[in-house]
Amino acid sequence: MLYLVTIQFLLSAIVFVFFKPRHSSNLLLAFWYCINVLNFIGFIIPDNLTDIIGIGYLPFLFLNGPIFYFYIQSIIRIEFKFKWIHSLHLIPFILFGISRFLIYDESFAPSFYYGAKMPFRILFVYISISISITGYLVAIFLMLIKHRENIKDYFSYTSKEITLSWFFIVISIISVSYILLIFIPLFDFIPISPERSIFWFNQFNLALLGFILLVFGLLQPVIYTDTPVNREERKNPQRGKSERSGLSKEEMTSISNAIMAYLTRQKPYLNPDYSLEQMARDLNITRQNISLVINESIGKNFFQLINEFRVEEFKRLVVDPKLSHITLLGLAFDAGFNSKSSFNRIFKEITGETPSSFKRKLQS
Repeated sequence: MLYLVTIQFLLSAIVFVFFKPRHSSNLLLAFWYCINVLNFIGFIIPDNLTDIIGIGYLPFLFLNGPIFYFYIQSIIRIEFKFKWIHSLHLIPFILFGISRFLIYDESFAPSFYYGAKMPFRILFVYISISISITGYLVAIFLMLIKHRENIKDYFSYTSKEITLSWFFIVISIISVSYILLIFIPLFDFIPISPERSIFWFNQFNLALLGFILLVFGLLQPVIYTDTPVNREERKNPQRGKSERSGLSKEEMTSISNAIMAYLTRQKPYLNPDYSLEQMARDLNITRQNISLVINESIGKNFFQLINEFRVEEFKRLVVDPKLSHITLLGLAFDAGFNSKSSFNRIFKEITGETPSSFKRKLQS
């Protein structure tokens, strides 16, 4: 199995390097697969890995947190770019890589100390790795929660690709995997041999995680596009982000009226995949300015505004006698909703009652 997993990780890295459209998130996943190939090579040629790579594999564990952290950032940020300051995240990896040459010359495999007491200086390294991984996972978790709120300013619908709900599964697997890998061998009362410990808590867990990342990583689209909507946004890509009062009251009112007239007449919300970018292109107004007006002048976020129009459209359709043969769900789809669950939830949030009770009230 070890050879199969090594080949799987190598092929997965190649897939993400050449996967189109080219995106930094794919390159980050490819890098993660590459550094974990070193882990498997360490089991295949344990005595020669440090000859090939002097620092061995362990320092690369300090890169797991930053890789996943920047992977999520590259997906959820509209204009993500690597900056020189991001290199500070490499400091733990560099420091321990140097100390591996100068200080540590013994084995770091947890199974080497199976059933025995691990020296504190080695235990300190594992605790540092655990703190690093845990800290980044917490940061990722908080970032995803904030992202779920931010998407309401950009999208009129939700999906697992947009909310990144699948990555919460990945976080759980990563957490359990490394906790078991590092600390299980320290407890001699657990009836499991070192060989089985290595297999289940390292090779099997990483293989499972690698398979999940391959599937979901290939299915995960780029959430935002950084293509400028018009000349103004091309010349001033940061306008509206730092200058919250960049528009006068007259401009705010004018844009607000244009938005409401556009939604009333053209009904673009009937498209279940409708987004802020489509509105910006149709009105030829920057995304930042439209979002600012919707939030401050209209007093809602994009998600609320569009779905209120969809609810009103549904109400109009449900009282039409010509459409009495269509089910409530069918009318919801005609109004722009993309699923039964989101329709029921949003309708109740806006009206305070379920669609079926609303229809019964009309009939009575």
